[in-house]
Formats: sequence, C-alpha cells, structure tokens
Amino acid sequence: MGKLMNSENIDAKLFQRFMNAYSSISGKAHYSGSVDKVKDAGIAIVLGTRIASDSPDLYETLQLLSKKDVSNIVYAHPIEDIAMTNISTQFMKYEPGSEEGVLALLAYHLLKDVDLPKSQRAFLDDLDLAYLEAESNTGEEEFEEIVRLVEKSNNKVLIVGNDLMAHNRAVNIAKICALIEQNSQFSLLVVSDSQEKISESNSIDTNAEFEEIEDLPEYNGTVIYNLNPSQKSESCLCGSAQFARAARISDGDYVSILFAEQTINREFKIDTNLKGTIAINPTFDIAVQTQRYKFERSEINKINQRVRVS
Repeated sequence: MGKLMNSENIDAKLFQRFMNAYSSISGKAHYSGSVDKVKDAGIAIVLGTRIASDSPDLYETLQLLSKKDVSNIVYAHPIEDIAMTNISTQFMKYEPGSEEGVLALLAYHLLKDVDLPKSQRAFLDDLDLAYLEAESNTGEEEFEEIVRLVEKSNNKVLIVGNDLMAHNRAVNIAKICALIEQNSQFSLLVVSDSQEKISESNSIDTNAEFEEIEDLPEYNGTVIYNLNPSQKSESCLCGSAQFARAARISDGDYVSILFAEQTINREFKIDTNLKGTIAINPTFDIAVQTQRYKFERSEINKINQRVRVS
C-alpha cells in the first residue's frame, strides 16, 4: 500500500501553519538557522526529531560537529537512539506529547534573566514548572546542565523537527521556538520534508499571543512511533523486551496493530537498542495520515506465533 495521495499537500500545510505561528512572534518569514551554522555551532540542541532518519545529511553534520572539542550536542526525544549515543553530550528523554511543556521549560531556563516584553515575561513566569517537569518526565537539573553548556558555548543552534509539525499544539510550540530565537543567541533550524513546498504568498495571519500551556497528554500502555526511515528496511514493528512484555508478545510473533482507526499486520522484532514501551513502526510501505502526530496509542494483538501472515 502506498502513501496517501495528498500526503505532501498535508505536510506542506502543517509546515506552513508552523511557520506562520513562528512569524507572528519573530516578525520574520524564515528562521535564521542553517546547516552552515550547525557546522560551526558550539552547542546544538536537537528536539522533536529522530534526526538520523529524518535528515541523514544533517545527522552527518552533527557527527562531524561532535568530533570538535569545543562543541556540545543535546538530544531530546522520547526514544533513545543509538545513532546519537556516541555523539551527544547530553540526552534528555521526555514523554511523548509533552514537547510544548519541554520547550516552555527550556525557554524559561534560557531566558530567566533576559529583559523581555511584558507579555512574554508573563507567559514564562506563569508556567507551572513543577507540573511541567513531572508530566514531561524531565528535571530542573537537566535544564540547568543545558544552561551550563550554553553559557560556555558560542554559535548556538536549536534544531526542531517533524514530530512537532502535526502536534495539536504546534502553533504554540512554534511561538515558543520563536521566543527563544528572538531573545537569545540561538538560531532556529526546522527539519521538515515540506520546507521547500510552501510559498510566502500562502501565509495566514496568526494571533501573536502565547496560549497558556494545556495539560500535557498521557501516552500510557503500548505506544508506536510512526517513522519513515531514510533507507528502506524490513517492515517490522521493532520494540524493546519491555514493550514485548507490556504487549504480551514475543520476538518473531506476527501481530495486528490497531491505531488511528486502522489496523495493520506486522512481524514483531525485539531491538536490544530500544528501551521502554514505545515501538518503532516503519511507514514506507503503508498509508499513514501525515496530519497526525507521529506517536500513537496502539492496541497490539498476537495473530499467530512465528507464522507469517499472508
């Protein structure tokens, strides 16, 4: 089964929405980050993208950056990635769906001592820090470590990615990204498959006000992460031994996966590099609604142990 026929149009609309919201705060049509700035970065914070799969070229740039003694890479994502393990200075694991809270906390700590316009300062000062930390599963000490790395670094880049485009709080997330870029030495780089498909003439006015952070969503049970790998691989659902126990399945089982009102069948394979109860579901061979957030609550049922489904 192929991609949905209108997936590119949907992707472009999501990216357009994100950039419109960004522009409402920044006053600019385009973010200031670039691959060249990443090459010279003293610190790169990567959030909301499994960067090695979403942008292999940018990942290679980060690999080269990691070899410089004066550079630091902070990788923040709900799923650990072995491709980032050896090049990251710091890994911050947050709960799926909590990106708005994580970015708000990052903005609070980075801009704590910055003279901001009254409305922007009020937005940060009104944050319920304890709630956001608890629900996103992040800690104050993690953000303080990021601030420490930032303070000793030149040429700072914040890289955000495809996970954020279809988030139901993408508009406020984009505004927070613009807030950080506008009031710090960070440049922003957005990783999206659709960034070449939009036109400034299609821009839509977006309210230049921040929204109060909503209650962060909970993703309990077995969760899948829909990922279109840069290189076609086996169409298997890959998860940890912990995921297998939670789903009551075993390595080699064929399973049905119910998510987003659709059901697909896949072989399940244990990936010893993965941890937790989030499995990776490749999407190169199935139709996935790209306007949906990439993490999905799912129901996993064993079809037939180690017998391939035709």
